[in-house]
Amino acid sequence: MTERPRSRWVWHTVLAFVAVLMLLPIFWMLITSLKSATDVYQNPPRILPSTLHPENYLDLFQQPGVPLVRWFLNSVGLAIISTVLVVSISSLTAYAFARLKFPFRDQLFFLVVAAMVVPGQVTLVPVYIILQKLRWIDTYWALIVPGLAGPFGVFLLRQFFLNVPSEIEEAARIDGCGNLRIFFQIILPLARPALTTLAIFTALGSWNGFFWPLIVTNSLNMRTLPIGLAILNGQWWSEQHLLMAAGFTCGLPVFILYLIFENQIEKGVTAMSFR
Repeated sequence: MTERPRSRWVWHTVLAFVAVLMLLPIFWMLITSLKSATDVYQNPPRILPSTLHPENYLDLFQQPGVPLVRWFLNSVGLAIISTVLVVSISSLTAYAFARLKFPFRDQLFFLVVAAMVVPGQVTLVPVYIILQKLRWIDTYWALIVPGLAGPFGVFLLRQFFLNVPSEIEEAARIDGCGNLRIFFQIILPLARPALTTLAIFTALGSWNGFFWPLIVTNSLNMRTLPIGLAILNGQWWSEQHLLMAAGFTCGLPVFILYLIFENQIEKGVTAMSFR
């Protein structure tokens, strides 16, 4: 066996071991969600239950006083709307910084980059006061609008737009295309990997968000799924099989999203270089 195949075999073994360690909590959560209450507290514990109970997931959505469906729809709607708006605003802004020439362009972009290092806790109180003045507390506006001006998307897409050959844009201008037509028909199709990457990061951030929805929502029906899981943990501390079913339900859309767009994420990350 040559040195290179042996080294590759070692790395594959290490990666497989790490993958198993990362998947083990997910496997345990799924198995526990299919156990009965008796099997959960069995001593010594058994990995596989004697009988599977898929009806735990039906019981999860039928608990009185627990609007789990509403929490799920809130999280889905927040993730979809935030993703669409963030990608739209960030792509337009990034194109302006990457391709258009206007006064103080570089200075303004420096401020955008500088905003990335400002902790969210610094702006928490001012943003909350503004939302309170607008009477947006405990509304969907408070959940969506403050996250639309994130600098990360502008920075990420600008770096990608800078790598698009300028000759393509010049040829389009010779054919009579304006800035908007170039942006929608040429730049955006070429930037699909970066757009997909930003969309997935934004969707995951919205789906997993806990602190900000906890601050700006008060009523039970306005809560999102991560906050709902925390509420259920306080109410069902002895119902571990239902808690695991709720946790797996919360994580399943994220798993599916990554499996579908895995190649797009890798292309978007590897295609970016810093200029």
